[in-house]
Amino acid sequence: MTEQKKNTIITSGIAVLAVILAYCFRIVGRGSFYPMLFSYLRSFIYIGLFAAWGLSVRQRIVQKQVCRFITVTAVLLIIWMVVRSAKYFIFWQPDAVRYLWYLFYLPMLFVPMLALLIAMSLGKPDEYKFPKGMSILWIISGTLLLLVLTNDLHQFVFTFPKDAAVWTDKNNGYSIGYFIIVGWQVLCAFAALVIMFFKCRVQKGRLHFLPIVPMLLTIVYSVLYYAGADWLLHLFGDIAAFQSVMYILTFEFCIACGYIHSNSRYVDLFASSVGTSAEITDKDFTVRYAAVNTAPISKETMKKAEQSPVTMGGLTVHTMPIDGGYAVWTEDVSALRDIKEDSELLADELADRNEILRYEYKREAKRRKVEEQNRLYDLLRSATQTQIDRIAELTKEYRRISSTDPDSAKTLLTDRDIKIAETELHRAFNESLQTLKLLGVRSSLYVDESLSMLSGKTATAVFDFYESVIEADILNLTGIQVSLIKANGLRLSLNVCCKADLSALVSGDSIRCEKEDDEEYQHLVFEAKEGDRK
Repeated sequence: MTEQKKNTIITSGIAVLAVILAYCFRIVGRGSFYPMLFSYLRSFIYIGLFAAWGLSVRQRIVQKQVCRFITVTAVLLIIWMVVRSAKYFIFWQPDAVRYLWYLFYLPMLFVPMLALLIAMSLGKPDEYKFPKGMSILWIISGTLLLLVLTNDLHQFVFTFPKDAAVWTDKNNGYSIGYFIIVGWQVLCAFAALVIMFFKCRVQKGRLHFLPIVPMLLTIVYSVLYYAGADWLLHLFGDIAAFQSVMYILTFEFCIACGYIHSNSRYVDLFASSVGTSAEITDKDFTVRYAAVNTAPISKETMKKAEQSPVTMGGLTVHTMPIDGGYAVWTEDVSALRDIKEDSELLADELADRNEILRYEYKREAKRRKVEEQNRLYDLLRSATQTQIDRIAELTKEYRRISSTDPDSAKTLLTDRDIKIAETELHRAFNESLQTLKLLGVRSSLYVDESLSMLSGKTATAVFDFYESVIEADILNLTGIQVSLIKANGLRLSLNVCCKADLSALVSGDSIRCEKEDDEEYQHLVFEAKEGDRK
């Protein structure tokens, strides 16, 4: 037997003993042995029993709205017993006693109505609110109660003999209003049970008709009571106590059958939970409920997890406050931890590999840049090698002739001054600039269209000056602009972007160099005075 079942049996036994004791006090109080004392004790027992039941359902019922309605029901039953005690043991004036009797119908009308509201609240969220049309239930019950309280004015509910000096519940009759009240009570009670039955998700069986038993007993008792059965009045004459106990039994049977959800089966829930790690503790982190095979967790760890999750081994402990304690559970993060460690190792390895690849890439890029520069330099030399070789041959011939016959050398130089077309010089510059583009040098070329046939000496001097400018800082050369125009001869204008200072190339009046402080280009002008000859 589980601990929860033992607690249920003990609680039920205490309640039954309290009812039996109260009934014994009723029998004793009817004699001459301290009748008033035992009557008061009997009332106190019932009031205490109803109050304890109200506190109990507040702890057991899960849904807030249902819990609130059942709590109001317990308060109405307590009020009923207080009014009953005042009617029989405190007040003796006929009018006061009669109105206290009228107040019996406050719980008699509103408890069945609250049962109907409870049934309609089942399965709804805590923030659920009834439609405005449901206020008709309160209006009907309130109107019927008002008819009872004002019965002296119209006798629509109870009738009294016209010749009676005092109106009491001993000489009254019943009018149509009374049967309407009884019908309203029965309608609300049966409607509540039907709604609960169809809303219940638990597998239905014979026990699910158990709540009907106390309701039928209440109806039979009411019929016999108002019919004036002497044996019933002698044994169970207290209608307030009897109906209050039947109401409580009805609600308890609804809870036991699963119509009204409660948290009274936590032990069975946790006892059958396998593969989870949930625990319920009290405020001191003492474990009250725990799932099967749950790993033990120290109180210190639970207290630390109250602030933030705590990881121990491969488990992360979580704590969440609930009413009366804490919910504690663990999460297996061992697999995630292994993945994290593997990811960190892989990240470190990739970082090292990336560093090596970055270093190798820089070295390879530097090597390729040097190779490309050398290749382009060789390409530039090969493009101009023919002219260089021709110049070398002419220079060698000139030196040979000048050493033996200077006059002939002068005549040779004059004779060798051949004419070349402007297109040849244009082509030479264009090929050179195309080669420089392979080195990443920005370039542009402009040739005056008025140029035609040029002196070979002039063209050679212009191109030699152009090459000397390029060779002055070819590795750092980034841009060059070339312009050839006819102006008192042949003028070569160069705008050069490089790091070297090209002013060192200036010699004589035929070469000029200009540079602005805020500009990156150097401007050089070479003028061949002999000009072109057509």
